[in-house]
Amino acid sequence: MMHPLVLTLAICAVAAALEGVLAGQGVKQRFAQLRMPLLSPPFEIWIIIGIAYYVICFVVLYRLLVLPPTKLHTAALGLILIVLLANAFWNYLFFRLRSLRLSFIAGVLYSLIALGLLIVLYKLDRIGAWVFLPYAVYLLYANWWGYALWRTNPMAAREGD
Repeated sequence: MMHPLVLTLAICAVAAALEGVLAGQGVKQRFAQLRMPLLSPPFEIWIIIGIAYYVICFVVLYRLLVLPPTKLHTAALGLILIVLLANAFWNYLFFRLRSLRLSFIAGVLYSLIALGLLIVLYKLDRIGAWVFLPYAVYLLYANWWGYALWRTNPMAAREGD
């Protein structure tokens, strides 16, 4: 079996590559085309948020891979993999389909999955839960931002809807 560190790195690398493929070309241009709501960070900060997300997922996933297998452990592994895949799929909705409405709805559903992961982590691995908590809190902002972006850009919202 593959070493947990190597497996964690491979899973995160595949997730990041999938995110890039699903987002496609012109990510920065897509942001430039939209009217940003108040309290929107500049593009460079979004990149830092993305890097922080992968660091958090890496730490949580590695911690899960070194734990002994249990039903709760299996649930947590499934949820972190769903989080990684759903994050990549959000990029498809936002950048490729250009749907602000669908990306907002997907973001809310995604947040529920992330909340489920946080709850399972709290029961299984408190350190992993503490590592994941800042991202879970950030999702409150991300959902507000997605809704505000959708409402601030009614014409752009119709592009992909």
